[in-house]
Amino acid sequence: MDEDTAAGPQQAVVRGSEAAPDPFERELVLDIARRAGITNAEITVELNAPVVTRAPENWQWVQAAGRLICRRVPFITASFIRQFTADVHAYLMFPDTREMVNSLVSEALGDGPTVVVSHSLGTIVAYCILLESECNVPLFVTLGSPLGIPTVKDALPQLTKPPSVDQWFNASDRRDPIALFQRLDRDSFPAKIENIDDVKNPKSNPHGILGYLRDQFVSEKVANSLTI
Repeated sequence: MDEDTAAGPQQAVVRGSEAAPDPFERELVLDIARRAGITNAEITVELNAPVVTRAPENWQWVQAAGRLICRRVPFITASFIRQFTADVHAYLMFPDTREMVNSLVSEALGDGPTVVVSHSLGTIVAYCILLESECNVPLFVTLGSPLGIPTVKDALPQLTKPPSVDQWFNASDRRDPIALFQRLDRDSFPAKIENIDDVKNPKSNPHGILGYLRDQFVSEKVANSLTI
């Protein structure tokens, strides 16, 4: 999934009413803010209100954090955050949506052996499917993955290398706004995963799938796993 990174209004708004913003999307925005190094003190200044209003449940607090993300993290815009949080929320929080998506993707996997190359939200989808799949997967590739984000991890069925996967390879660009937890290693994801975090995607779109696939190490990793 390639999110739109075009310039937009510098204000991030997640779904939900002012009185009760959606808890999952709210926490996802705050996770991104924390990973970007945004402090509570900075949010308080941005909010321009007394510190007693500070709380994740406070809608204005989350909006202020979103505005700081847009200014702090290159390529993240309000529309980018809205789309990303809404898509991840729909897949992880609504079983009917997840089952429909999983059914469509599972059909493409077949019986294997299958090399699975996933990107962005697709890494979450692929991970959830492979947890239950009996398909033989010699290589599972995750590119620009949000799997290391705490709110995402908390919503996953379990945290492990899927039993159907022989090797798991994760690649990220340090400028990628979705792969803020660049390395899926013991510090962020408890599974045996090979990581590289020095991919250099085009400056215009550090999250784009084409940049990842054009990386020599990534492309060679995939090619070497294929058999004729």
